[in-house]
Amino acid sequence: MEERENIRERLRKHSLSYVWLISQLRMRGIVTDKTEMSSVISGVRNGAKADSIIQTANDILDIYEQGSVLVGEK
Repeated sequence: MEERENIRERLRKHSLSYVWLISQLRMRGIVTDKTEMSSVISGVRNGAKADSIIQTANDILDIYEQGSVLVGEK
């Protein structure tokens, strides 16, 4: 659950939206929507796809914090 909260806090810290993160995930081949994303972040949804979303989201935010992510819409 800590990883999920970390994603939420990092998005807030950088004033990034879930829409932005979903777009970044899509660019990396993970297709999701706001409902699924919310369920994953809140811990309601688990499993391989949820794990993939969490890991990739953290990777995206790591790269963003290094200034290297292609930024679309915030």
